[in-house]
Amino acid sequence: MSESEQASHSAAAWGIGWGVFLVSGVAASVLLSNARRDCDTGVNASANLGSLVFASTSMAAASTLLWALARRVTGRRRLLWPVLLTAAGAAVLLWPLMAVWHAPEGCPVTFCPPDNVPPWWPAWLPV
Repeated sequence: MSESEQASHSAAAWGIGWGVFLVSGVAASVLLSNARRDCDTGVNASANLGSLVFASTSMAAASTLLWALARRVTGRRRLLWPVLLTAAGAAVLLWPLMAVWHAPEGCPVTFCPPDNVPPWWPAWLPV
């Protein structure tokens, strides 16, 4: 087995890939659940569970794909640049995730007018 083949399947790369998957999924879930809790949108926690699972799994899959692409583009023997690119890309991916999933369709605007956007969300970043 050549050196490049060994580097493409290193334990560190697999571990970081799983870490990217888990951390990005949890970050998406926490972001969305905090937005829904702070604005009192949704029926209850169990009713929101399906959409939170779908959104966080989508975020985790997209971040992991971004990790694989960054690793391929920067070279399989390097780990720092793909990690940095993946972290930056995942942060950018949180904006459309929040824009699409921050409030269930048809929820009344009660605590977070005008569009159920939580007060902690940056005003310069539209949702």
